[in-house]
Amino acid sequence: MGSRVVGKWVVANAVEIDYVDGAEVFRADMFALSGAYLEFSEGQKGSIYDGEGDVDAFTYTATKENLVLKYIDGDDITTYHIKELTSSTLSVYEEHIETQKGIVHKEVVEIKLMK
Repeated sequence: MGSRVVGKWVVANAVEIDYVDGAEVFRADMFALSGAYLEFSEGQKGSIYDGEGDVDAFTYTATKENLVLKYIDGDDITTYHIKELTSSTLSVYEEHIETQKGIVHKEVVEIKLMK
């Protein structure tokens, strides 16, 4: 699976969607700078380029369902769930869920990348 993601993937768009108890309460396009991309290399290493010159290096594992990025600087880990993976399109999402006073809050970030 990892070999299918190897390459440079340019951020085409990104959307944040917030839900409260399953109902959508917020949706917004996230600002992605021109030139932002993720690059996956052989050997399960990669980099995120933000379009402003900042680079974050990571190691990754890829399965049919998920891409898990572990950042080199620090202990941060991001799990992207794969919605679509073709030779030219990679659509992923990540979600954060928490319950506060019995109310379920979920934030979903969807990112579409193009090769």
